[in-house]
Amino acid sequence: MKILFLVICILMLLSFDATALDVKQRFDHLDSDKSGYLTHDELDPQPQLLSMFVMWDKNQDKKISLIEFKNYLTNNLY
Repeated sequence: MKILFLVICILMLLSFDATALDVKQRFDHLDSDKSGYLTHDELDPQPQLLSMFVMWDKNQDKKISLIEFKNYLTNNLY
């Protein structure tokens, strides 16, 4: 029983790490100029993402940080 619990805990930890890596990979793919932020110009080719720009940009600085991107995805999609 203890071994099963340990295996389940390890699998859960691995899945959280995979989710975080997936979010980072998505962000890096979209961040074409590698500035560390997503801008309107970078999201312009993908109107479905551009339409969510205002919801992601919590501090209203006209750019999306990795933290804003991650928070939106983890709170609304996972």
